[in-house]
Amino acid sequence: MTNKTDKIIDLTRNKTKKTSIMINDDLWSLFKIACKKENTTPTLKIEKWMVNFVDESGLL
Repeated sequence: MTNKTDKIIDLTRNKTKKTSIMINDDLWSLFKIACKKENTTPTLKIEKWMVNFVDESGLL
């Protein structure tokens, strides 16, 4: 478990890739509102989703 934790920390700490995605303006606005309600940022929410997805796919 520690190895997986270390890998997640490494993956979320060393950010070198900037990317853009195409999203409907209304969806993005609602997503930002939802993030604000949860006291988080869209970037952090997407990053957590990505880590969970990669983990569920057995890649961590």
